[in-house]
Amino acid sequence: MQRDIIVNASNKDKKSTDISPRDKLRALRDKYIRSLPHTLGRIEARWSRLLENKTDRDVADSLYGMLHTLAGSAPSFGFGEVGRAAKNAEILVRDILDDNSPFDPEVWERIDAGLEALMSASIASKCEELARQRFEESVPVAPFNSEQKRLVFIVEDDVCLLQNLGLQIGCFGYEVRTFAGLEELAKNVGETPPAAIIMDLMFPEGRAAGAEAIASIQKDAMRHIPVIFISQLDDFSARLASVRAGGDAYLTKPLRICALIEKLDQLTGDRKDDPYRILIVDDDQDLSGFYALTLEQYGMNTRVVNDPMHIVEHLVEFHPELILMDMYMEGCHGDELAKIIRQMEAYVSIPIVYLSSETRKERQLSALRIGADDFLTKPIKPEHLISSVTIRAERMRIIRSFMDKDSLTGLLNHSKTKEQLDLAVLRARRNHGRFCLAMVDIDNFKSINDSYGHLAGDQVIVMLSRLLQQRLRKSDVIGRYGGEEFAIILLDTEPEQACRVMDEIRENFGRIRHESDDGGFAVTFSCGIAHYPDFTDSTSLNKEADRLLYEAKRSGRNGVFFSSAPEKGVK
Repeated sequence: MQRDIIVNASNKDKKSTDISPRDKLRALRDKYIRSLPHTLGRIEARWSRLLENKTDRDVADSLYGMLHTLAGSAPSFGFGEVGRAAKNAEILVRDILDDNSPFDPEVWERIDAGLEALMSASIASKCEELARQRFEESVPVAPFNSEQKRLVFIVEDDVCLLQNLGLQIGCFGYEVRTFAGLEELAKNVGETPPAAIIMDLMFPEGRAAGAEAIASIQKDAMRHIPVIFISQLDDFSARLASVRAGGDAYLTKPLRICALIEKLDQLTGDRKDDPYRILIVDDDQDLSGFYALTLEQYGMNTRVVNDPMHIVEHLVEFHPELILMDMYMEGCHGDELAKIIRQMEAYVSIPIVYLSSETRKERQLSALRIGADDFLTKPIKPEHLISSVTIRAERMRIIRSFMDKDSLTGLLNHSKTKEQLDLAVLRARRNHGRFCLAMVDIDNFKSINDSYGHLAGDQVIVMLSRLLQQRLRKSDVIGRYGGEEFAIILLDTEPEQACRVMDEIRENFGRIRHESDDGGFAVTFSCGIAHYPDFTDSTSLNKEADRLLYEAKRSGRNGVFFSSAPEKGVK
């Protein structure tokens, strides 16, 4: 058993910021500009081959595909004239492909003229500076997103309450500074602005001295500082004073730590939604890269698949919330790929949005009937792409939250947690990875309900769920497995590391003071941890974690047990 181990459990995922998405977009644009002459040369060569054998449909199909791709990509990189000319030529070639009758000489002349217009447009648009200027104007700048510090100031003249609040709030990963009076507050705010202030309303200086101090601070602050007022007063005049001072929340004493932490999380923005996961399937590497970087600039996670034949492995590993898919790809068209995805039970409801320069409504409607949710026509403006993806991904996340989340805690429910465990096993097998499954159970939970009531029991469950979310990584999976039991999948983690993290959470949870109408009380939990690949499927992992959990219970509770391999036993 591991006890009294201190680790840094605020291990949030971080990405390298050496190169911004916008700089990557510029590099992609420059690459496209350099490759454009080669692309046009390939189109000319393919047209020459078709002229030599006008009945070769494979060559005609290939020419159509090249023009289709160019019509979609050129405007996105600043070459609008080239895109329009390519679109006109594409329509002419498409007409001869759709018509099985012998080719009319006039049709060939129109195609030749269309391709001539394309080459002329490319010469007219060859000015790289003009293309760069158009590109810069078309790509919106991502909104400024600063990470607020998790520093919290607490101002309270009751020293015992001040120390207790500082200790309990610190358990949730906040850095806390405490002040027993008003004198030092203004100086410290000026030197190091906090993410939030918890302020008592009454001080020896006056009934609303706390509100007056905050009003002065907010007046001089560079930005609004979120403030939570706490007080024994619950009258209208006290609340009015807090609002006029710029307060954002008002909690009455005795304080419920669960309500206080919830307000802190809301006001500091600490509990941010995970970025949307967007899978882009397009055989045009330049354009798919452009879409990916545009969406990444707005905080989304993207993965690009240029070969549609490999989509299944990316669906399993990336678990996307929305798929952007081209209609016409070599090897497998978009409508065929949509059918394949819809035949897989796990992805029946995932939104599929076509991105294509196809303008014929009958073709678009036919594609939608097969299983797609929307059709965006290339070229698409970046801001339109961002808004369209955001709206659909957000709607899907809301729908899934009702199906996948526990109503009390907001964590994954039992069935969704089991599904995530199965996926974790599949990914680990594919990538030769490792992870841990931790099963957590609140100790003596029935006696809590019997002694303090079911409402107090629910508050304990909510408090533990919030603590787990605060102290674990975004990449870890947390679920309410049932009642007072929780399951945590710690990805890319050795059992010794998992034990240290869960043991620190256990210690912090034991320090929290839970309040009820019948008084305050403390709660502990027990935990068992199983490790993949020591146990190679979800059933054996679950069974082993449960065994170790109940071993911890039988050994006196309030402990974390793990086994690094079946033959090594309990640690």
